[in-house]
Amino acid sequence: MSRKEGSTEGESSSNWANIVGDVLRCIADKTHSVQDRTRMGTVCRSWQASLKDKQIIFPICLMLAEKEDSDKRCFYNISEEIFIELELPEIRGRRCWGSPFGWLITCGLDLEIQLFNPLSRANLALPPLNTFTHRKHWQNRTSEDVRNYFIKKLLLSSNPASPDCFVFAIYSEYNFLAIAKPGDNKAWTPINVAPTPIEATHIIRFDDVICFNGSFFAVRDSGQLFLCQDIDASHPNAVEFASVPPTWSPRDAGWTKYLVDMGGNLCVLSRIIQPYGYTSDIGEGFTSDSEEEIEIFTSDNEGGDNFFTKEFHIFKLNMQTRNWERILSLGDRSLFLGNCYTFSVIAADYHGCMSNCIYVTNDYLHSGGSDIGIYNCEKKETLDLFPKLDDRQYLQSSFSPPLWFIHCPH
Repeated sequence: MSRKEGSTEGESSSNWANIVGDVLRCIADKTHSVQDRTRMGTVCRSWQASLKDKQIIFPICLMLAEKEDSDKRCFYNISEEIFIELELPEIRGRRCWGSPFGWLITCGLDLEIQLFNPLSRANLALPPLNTFTHRKHWQNRTSEDVRNYFIKKLLLSSNPASPDCFVFAIYSEYNFLAIAKPGDNKAWTPINVAPTPIEATHIIRFDDVICFNGSFFAVRDSGQLFLCQDIDASHPNAVEFASVPPTWSPRDAGWTKYLVDMGGNLCVLSRIIQPYGYTSDIGEGFTSDSEEEIEIFTSDNEGGDNFFTKEFHIFKLNMQTRNWERILSLGDRSLFLGNCYTFSVIAADYHGCMSNCIYVTNDYLHSGGSDIGIYNCEKKETLDLFPKLDDRQYLQSSFSPPLWFIHCPH
């Protein structure tokens, strides 16, 4: 090779540092691998300067069920369609709930409850399970049953670094509400709910909680919306904010409800599920308002029918009039719900996400099945998330089903 040829090759190599900033940022936008995107910022000072204000978007992942006799947890990256394994002995044997804020909420057989960041490996204490009220029916249960079934949902309102961050719990066989602050390990504070006069003898059971425009809302199993007040005080309470949607179908009564911020609109969803092989079109839900009829699911009665999500009914709230409006499309957004804080994203911002679709996971442990898929709101059908996956044992769990999660190192 001549000196001239060698010089040309060297000049060509050095020109990587001279890529125009706009072009480099365009390339970064099309780089969906977090690892590759991070490496781009370390190539040279020029690239680092051009990309310093370019936020790295961490992918949405599905954390699969725990592997038997293993400290590893598997995450399915939607954007790259790859499985990533992390060594996470800290959450082995612990029930987990997901969030879009980079943190898991976990509860173990020791009945200790914690926040855990899988990337930084940081832990934050929360009050233990034995500080909840309404544990009368659980005193003689095994620690496994209590871990699996006493808490229905733990929900993180924002990143724990925020001073306004709270953790909400939906707990006991009656789906009561309680609240705690990250780092506070004293006791869970129950949120008192005064039933309306017509429901004075009824139990108000909650299904989901959301932080929306700085306020905290909870939805009960009927679809009635409550506003949580005085959450910083010693006696927080919840009052009715909006009634049940007027066009709510009878089949919606008793089905699980979810709250989501849909691009600045507060929406409620009703998830209609059916056992496989069930042919009736009625699809009526089930609910009970008397304490005597409540069934406490334990390891003795789990593993019933395998359920699947048949459809969703979605309503948007007008915050001024407090009236509900039925919506049939999510537009350009994707929605994620199940064993996690319910959230939505603009599909185009997350490579691999399909717009107007609801990504679902199973959040009813007693079903014995794995209701995981992508519900297309236009076609009203559920697609298999893993059509080529033969071994589906890691899509179901007797105590900690798969969950949606967005990694964040802080």
